[in-house]
Amino acid sequence: MDSEHLEAYLSGELDERGRRQVEHALRLDADLRASFVVQAQMEAALRVLLAADREDESAAFREGVLARLRSEGAGERSFARSVLLEIVEEREGPREARWPDYLKTGLISAVASVGLLLILQSIIFQPSPEDGTGPARRSESFSARVERSEDLRWGSESLRRLGEDGWLPGGILQLEAGSALLAFNSGATALVEGPAEFSVESTNRLFLKHGRLVAEVPPMATGFTVNTPRLNAIDLGTRFGITVDEEGNSELHVMEGTVSASRSSGNTVSTIVREGLAVAADSRVRTALAPVPYAGDSFRLRLGSPSAAPPALRFAFDESSGAILEHGGARKIFDIPLVASGELDRSPRRAAGRSGGGLVFQAGETLDIPLTHEFVLDEPHTLAFWIKLPADIDAEHGGEILVYGRDEAAWRLACDLGGGTGRRGALHIDGGGAAAVGTTDVADGRWHHVAYRYLGGRGVSSRLHLFVDGRLESLSEIADGPLPAGRAGNLRLGGSPGEGFHGWIDELQLHLEAIPTTMIQSLAE
Repeated sequence: MDSEHLEAYLSGELDERGRRQVEHALRLDADLRASFVVQAQMEAALRVLLAADREDESAAFREGVLARLRSEGAGERSFARSVLLEIVEEREGPREARWPDYLKTGLISAVASVGLLLILQSIIFQPSPEDGTGPARRSESFSARVERSEDLRWGSESLRRLGEDGWLPGGILQLEAGSALLAFNSGATALVEGPAEFSVESTNRLFLKHGRLVAEVPPMATGFTVNTPRLNAIDLGTRFGITVDEEGNSELHVMEGTVSASRSSGNTVSTIVREGLAVAADSRVRTALAPVPYAGDSFRLRLGSPSAAPPALRFAFDESSGAILEHGGARKIFDIPLVASGELDRSPRRAAGRSGGGLVFQAGETLDIPLTHEFVLDEPHTLAFWIKLPADIDAEHGGEILVYGRDEAAWRLACDLGGGTGRRGALHIDGGGAAAVGTTDVADGRWHHVAYRYLGGRGVSSRLHLFVDGRLESLSEIADGPLPAGRAGNLRLGGSPGEGFHGWIDELQLHLEAIPTTMIQSLAE
């Protein structure tokens, strides 16, 4: 759905059927909701700027608005979105905007000046790196964490806000000294050298107020963006470095691949910067980015070696025959029987897997894996596996894939086959009173790599990550509530006749930590 549909909705130009379609799409798509908030804010801002009850001052006020917009580069068809909102806040005070409020109240366009409307329509609204806000900003917490560090020293205020698990909160963080490797949920990494100030804006975007960094971007994270006070850099390749001085003047050096670069305001025409080249952006907003001597060799590219503990539980299901499944994980768990005692009719069968052998389940067939006391439900963990569900599977077969835990104290992962909790074929995970629903249809007859990562602590919306084929899922529905706690005791694959799924499973791993996104992506390759 494009911006024209949202504009038509905000302007009251859609019929009842069209309005329902837009509202349904907004409930399912988090990125669309973010765009909706931006456009709704613009509508609200225009209402204030062009209010009919201020006719005595409206002409002078409009001229002042236009002058300020032009000073920010509107003449070049671009300016920071925050400029217009700042004008409104100066006049009316700041307002909190949430997309459901706009749905409840409805918005009717109140643009009274055709001239102003045409000018505003010709402007490309962009995120404002000066204050770290913008239409792409998400309320999502914990989009990146410190993976490795060396001689790290945070500012006192930043240190107070940081958690012991290394996950980074939103807002500006001050790195006084040392180096930190930031691992983003998209799979991108950024090695930041202090002194520096930065903020994690989303799973694939960072704002560098000042300092120095090198970004490494795998194919799945293409589009990783670094904003600075003067420069926007969007990755189209693999590796690049950025420096920002105390005045905000910025340099981009491309070590490998290509990067799309532009000024943050003023002349925002994009330039493709290729490997071995460098450009700079200073305070002269109307000039193009200036070529500068390449100095990519001066950046630090590595920080230690990645170290991840082997999975505590691992079943490859590659045995060619026999009734024993061999355990290859780090924890002392016995090999388990494929057929439980007296339950031949409720046990899965061996079949071709995604790689080598696998297991195939019919509805009602289960496999129970007893777990030791080390497996705890409310501590960080990651569960990953390959799965294939028939494209013609229906709700009568059920969709429960696995249960990590016992009875009510458990994490349950299922595939929504009836469309009752989200898009058909989307993954649904719940634990206790909390739940989250993905968006990708995995019931399409193809192999998909599935993983969920729990960071520990409270809050599904910020501490539970769902991945399909190595990509972080957009959650179509989220319900926070009490989470399961205590010893897991058991991992069950499959479910009861009315709930268990029909499909194939291969390469099951359970880690007793929230493993990095890059490791999840390597499992999915």
